[in-house]
Amino acid sequence: MAFTARLPVRFADIDWARVVYFARYFDFAHRCFEDFFNEHLKTPYASVLADRRIGFPIVHSEADFFGPLRLGDTARVVMEVTRLTKRSVTSRFVIYRGESDEKVAVLTLKQAAIDTADFKGIEFPDDLIAAFTGVSVG
Repeated sequence: MAFTARLPVRFADIDWARVVYFARYFDFAHRCFEDFFNEHLKTPYASVLADRRIGFPIVHSEADFFGPLRLGDTARVVMEVTRLTKRSVTSRFVIYRGESDEKVAVLTLKQAAIDTADFKGIEFPDDLIAAFTGVSVG
């Protein structure tokens, strides 16, 4: 089952052409990822980083864009895990215009598991493996 976040498009998100600047789509994906912890796991993302010392740097990214979002729109971001190992998670973030079926972007992010104290790779704890499995495709 996918996880969904709804994010308003704000003035700071748009560029000179009055559409969402391409890099903001990556920010939208990361906000969805953070909300997954805050809402789905009931664990503040900040606590995962600071207290549990687990970080999620992006080691690979891809994006396809299909149409613009504009000021006042809502980005509906749907996150699904497409690949999960003990040391990384790959998620697809499909971004829609509001509640419509109009897909505006698809981003794929592979994130490694690291210890935030020394930035060395680690394995995900079992509870995070279970949480990511809960939003896996298939």
